[in-house]
Amino acid sequence: MVNSTTTSATIDYSDPSYISSSDVPGISLVGVPFSGTGFGGWRRNMIVSLTARNKIGFIDGSYARPAEGTSRARLWDRCNNMVISWLTSSLSHDIAESLQYSETVESIWIQLNKRYGMVSGTKLFELKKELALTNQGSLDIASYFNKLKRLWDELHFISTNHINTCTCAAKAGLQQEEEKNKVYQFLMGLNEAYVRVRSNLLMVQPFPFLDYAYNMLLQDERPFRSPNPNYKEKRVAASADVHNSIPDNGHSSDQVSHILDDLSLAGLSKE
Repeated sequence: MVNSTTTSATIDYSDPSYISSSDVPGISLVGVPFSGTGFGGWRRNMIVSLTARNKIGFIDGSYARPAEGTSRARLWDRCNNMVISWLTSSLSHDIAESLQYSETVESIWIQLNKRYGMVSGTKLFELKKELALTNQGSLDIASYFNKLKRLWDELHFISTNHINTCTCAAKAGLQQEEEKNKVYQFLMGLNEAYVRVRSNLLMVQPFPFLDYAYNMLLQDERPFRSPNPNYKEKRVAASADVHNSIPDNGHSSDQVSHILDDLSLAGLSKE
């Protein structure tokens, strides 16, 4: 058996077979283990984590096992088993159990991609439908934008869009057009409270980038927020006071609403 002292002395830090003292079996590399849905996002997170640990060669087969019987082969086996433990710990119990007799990280990775990585027309349809139906609703600007961003990224990851593989001179123009379409979609799903800032953004020349539009909307949203965590209770109390103070004055409900708006401007923010 090769201990960590021997490993450190014989393997360079840049070698994929190097295992540091912080590398231990059984740790999950993702926040939520994969259970059968959302394979694209889980796969992306695993690739990022394994690349950061310099172990990506074990899953894509680029770091082949050295000749049998050599000390390098034993080190490779040790590291391969370590990565297997990370990979299976990042899966649900049922999925991990179905892979427990696989001998290499690469074979596990291939099986997972064959089972869950095949993109069907149904999957693309569901994703595009969810994207088309997404609007702000009860979400704040940040939550609404993040939901769209997740859907855009997932669609980009699994689709065969020409922009993903294009290396021609037209690529920059295609990417710019895709960015513009995202801005339109983001603005179309906003609540009517943002009609003014939306109109202003649509008149900007040159057409604004997505991040710029998001930043402008965040700034427009802030005046409607209260720094006081008890603002809801205050507004309810203010509403009761207004209604109690003008029961017989002939004020309509619209007039009461205007008074509440004035209170909002005085420091009690709208909901």
